[in-house]
Amino acid sequence: MSKTFETNAQKALTMASGIKKHIAEVTHLGIKTEGLDTLEAEANKAIEMIQEVDALRQTVSEKLQAANEKLADVKELAMGYRQTIKNNFPIEQWEKFGIMDKR
Repeated sequence: MSKTFETNAQKALTMASGIKKHIAEVTHLGIKTEGLDTLEAEANKAIEMIQEVDALRQTVSEKLQAANEKLADVKELAMGYRQTIKNNFPIEQWEKFGIMDKR
């Protein structure tokens, strides 16, 4: 979870808790326990959602690493086939094997 996200959510939770402790002093301002409960619930939901996003990022990172490793394998195999064709056929015939290099 990013530090900014965590800080903002935690500030909201701390504020709601602090106001609840002194609710009698602020009820005349229109602040109600129900609103503070909503604030706490929303902050907790936001934290839950960002934790889910973090988990997804980790999964994506792992899958990307696996995909990059697979691509490296593909490139290595392709290079072997390319070299075999280049070493055994004249440059004029490379194109029919899907090799567009001219070197």
